[in-house]
Order: sequence, then C-alpha cells, then structure tokens
Amino acid sequence: MKKYALPPVIQFVGYANSGKTTLICRVMDILTGKGLRVGTIKHHAHKLEVDQPGKDTWKHQQAGACLTSITGTNQTVIFHHTPLSLEQLLFYYQDMDLILVEGYKRAPYPKWVLIRNSAERTLAEELSHVQGVICPERLENMDIPQYTLEDASYIAEEISNTLSGTRD
Repeated sequence: MKKYALPPVIQFVGYANSGKTTLICRVMDILTGKGLRVGTIKHHAHKLEVDQPGKDTWKHQQAGACLTSITGTNQTVIFHHTPLSLEQLLFYYQDMDLILVEGYKRAPYPKWVLIRNSAERTLAEELSHVQGVICPERLENMDIPQYTLEDASYIAEEISNTLSGTRD
C-alpha cells in the first residue's frame, strides 16, 4: 500500500455504554470550534447494513461491484464490500487535522479509556498508549491520570496541546 501523510490519531476505547460517543462528540465540538478539521472512525463489531434493498447502489452491489459510491448535493457515501482495517481506513483521512477513533482497542495510537466502574479497570491497565482513564468513580492505586465525562474540555485541551506540540 502506498505511504501517505497521516494526521494525528487519538482513540477513545471502552466497553459498550461507557460514554465513548458522548465524550467524542463533546471533544470534537470543542476542537472543531477552534477551526480544526476532525474526522472520525467508529468500529462496529457486528454486521453492518446501511444500504437499502432495491436502491441503485444496492443493485450495483448485488451485481458484483467491489466498491460503490453515491454522491448527492450534501454528502458522499462509499460502500466498500469487505471490512477494512483501521490502517486502510486512515487513508481516506489524509486531509484532516486530527482523526478521532472510537474503538479498535488494540491499535497502537494514543488512547483515552472509558470504564464504568472499578471492575473494568483491567482494560486500562492492559492497553498500550493510554493517555487517561475516564470513570465516574475514583480508582485507587492507578498510575494513569483519571478524569470523568465532565472533563471533556480539559481532555480537548490536552489533545489540542499535543497537536501544537506544547504539551506539558
């Protein structure tokens, strides 16, 4: 695969219903408010059905197209008919300032780990590149910085500082 310039990638990982999407949206709102072009990638662990039977793009796929796209006045959708790895997806984000990724726990990028309680703390302890843990309760004996969902502005500032190279 051809090499390309990759914008910074920041992950938000955790189990279902831990607040990943909520935090990403809060952080993204702050970062885009600063003029950054932010792209997102969401990992979905189940079968994905987004095209509608009977529509032209669905017919193209049924006829054997490996890649199908549709462009309208407001957006473009690309249907790739095989699952892509995170690395393959990143290719499409070259013109972004930052990529926020929801999921892909084992990927080698800086990540914020969201957990619901102390019983899930092992997730944060097992993963690499953890920048901080977001949990509603304080976790004892944890060397990783801890935050809550209410700290979105601080987390956005940490990410922004990392982008500008001024991280403390």
